Amino acid sequence: MTTPPQHRIHITDPEPVEGAPDGVREVFVDLVPASHPHVTVRLQYLVRDDRRVEGPYGVSVQQAPGAPVDEWKPVGATLVRDLPFVKLERVARMALTFGRRTPEGAPLNLSAGLFQAPPPAEKIPERAEQMVRSHHPDVDPHGGAGALRRWNRLIRLAEVQLEYNAAAAAGEKAPATVVADKRGVSPATVNTWLHHAKKEGLDAQLAPDLSVVAVVSE
Repeated sequence: MTTPPQHRIHITDPEPVEGAPDGVREVFVDLVPASHPHVTVRLQYLVRDDRRVEGPYGVSVQQAPGAPVDEWKPVGATLVRDLPFVKLERVARMALTFGRRTPEGAPLNLSAGLFQAPPPAEKIPERAEQMVRSHHPDVDPHGGAGALRRWNRLIRLAEVQLEYNAAAAAGEKAPATVVADKRGVSPATVNTWLHHAKKEGLDAQLAPDLSVVAVVSE
């Protein structure tokens, strides 16, 4: 069995944020990608009341600690383009969520939504309805024509997000195209729907595939 690539991770101690309310602290996750071991990707998060992770609110790329100066490489557009930011951010957030604990010893909560494995295709409508009811409890499909239109729109956005997540988790290189082919629309339309899903709070997060990406804390 091939050994999975390992991303070296370091999580800083939470620090107060100047001007922020009490209970809001700043945490940085420094991650050295296995595919680019000469750089460090630093992601900025907030932890609220020692219970909830918010963010990321910033990202930076710099030379990895300890790299000799004569081995430094420019951090240019090509490098930034090639870094797998989506996967790295998921790994960083999972490491932070389980690396820090609430006062009761439980994992931190993710304000953007819990990591959940995509449901099978036949369960997507059910999961989509759960998402909409959870994030938009005020929307009643029986509240008139306008309410029904909004309900149907939210259900579609949730379903598209879940279909996209399922395609991504299955290793599809162009998950938006997979969803587009299924729905008979263009990938651009799918990307627009995904953007709207995020604005509506329906961008359910995928758990990192730990069979492919191993997390090693320093």
